[in-house]
Amino acid sequence: MKQLNDAFQSRKLAGIYLKNCFIKAATYEGMYDHGIPNQKLLDHHLAMVHGGVALTTISYGATSRDARTFKDQMYINEESLKHLKIVADKLHEADGKVSMQLTHCGYFSKNTEFKRPLAPSKVFNEYGVMSGIVFSKEMTQEDINRIANDFSRSAKQLKEIGFDALELHMGHGYLLSQFLSPWTNKRKDKYGGTIENRARFPLEVFDRIQKEVGVDFPIIVKLNLADGFKGGFTLEESIYVCKELEKRACALVELSGGFTSKTPFYLMRGAVPLKGMIKNGTSWAEKITMVLFGPFIIKKYPFKPNFFLKQAKVIRKQVSLPLAYLGGVDSKEGVEEILNEGFEFIALARPLIYDSNFLLKLQSGEILKSDCNRCNECVVEMDRGGIRCVLNK
Repeated sequence: MKQLNDAFQSRKLAGIYLKNCFIKAATYEGMYDHGIPNQKLLDHHLAMVHGGVALTTISYGATSRDARTFKDQMYINEESLKHLKIVADKLHEADGKVSMQLTHCGYFSKNTEFKRPLAPSKVFNEYGVMSGIVFSKEMTQEDINRIANDFSRSAKQLKEIGFDALELHMGHGYLLSQFLSPWTNKRKDKYGGTIENRARFPLEVFDRIQKEVGVDFPIIVKLNLADGFKGGFTLEESIYVCKELEKRACALVELSGGFTSKTPFYLMRGAVPLKGMIKNGTSWAEKITMVLFGPFIIKKYPFKPNFFLKQAKVIRKQVSLPLAYLGGVDSKEGVEEILNEGFEFIALARPLIYDSNFLLKLQSGEILKSDCNRCNECVVEMDRGGIRCVLNK
């Protein structure tokens, strides 16, 4: 039986070593000035490193201007790379390691610079309709090639400035997830229909990145266990994608779930901070819609520790590649349960947002469990100057 101490032993991830099994999961920080990383972003991730995280993940590195969900989001370009290099260097000075989440929004966009965001198929954009972005544009083969190249170019640039790893976002209803999900992928060509076809483009992106950065450079794939609704990406389909990634010597798959535009709290679990979400609305129409329909369209999922474990164990039995468990780990007992189910790494966020020293306190025996109450107000704070825990003012 594995004990808590086993979680704090060094382990290999592709060509690097991590000091323990804990990864700070990517959670949108909202710490940018007109798309450029600011001091808050550096301080946030320094706190994670000082708190004992082996690998901290900067969230949502859009691969191009049209990959952003809104226009002030960061994308990988010459200017942002200058600042990201400073962040990476400072984290290394603190004996930390850093990964960047690479992604593309697909149709999930409020970015008014692009009135027809790209997607696998033409679909209604629930997220952007109040911003006048009603429908997506089905991607052509030229679009597919360009976006795949954007991913590989961004990966190469991040490796060159000193990032230790990359996370390729195939989950949560963003572009690669939209290809995987039959809910949003209605294509009739080689990229649509069967799971083999729907997975083709996401796997092509992985292949191009791996060719660019090499097998020894860790590529972590964030992948849904399921979208969380009827007609979406399923656990059986997730098994298929994991097996394909295993064939490709993927360094690690971080198992997650949910579809941001449809089941956003399938991943989060706990309270829905509706009042704050209404205040953060970008237009009166959006605010009124949230007031009238928010309680009906945003489903609440009760929190329980290790809430994805039942699904994740199915994947664990089917593949031997390294897996990172994510979902409700907040205690010594929870950590030990995950280790004893055969998962090599643990990704977590809210306990670290509540207290960046959570792991140090757990390791020392000062605490046995996080006091995070899963109010999810931290989600609201992303759009109010940067993610933080409102309980720790």
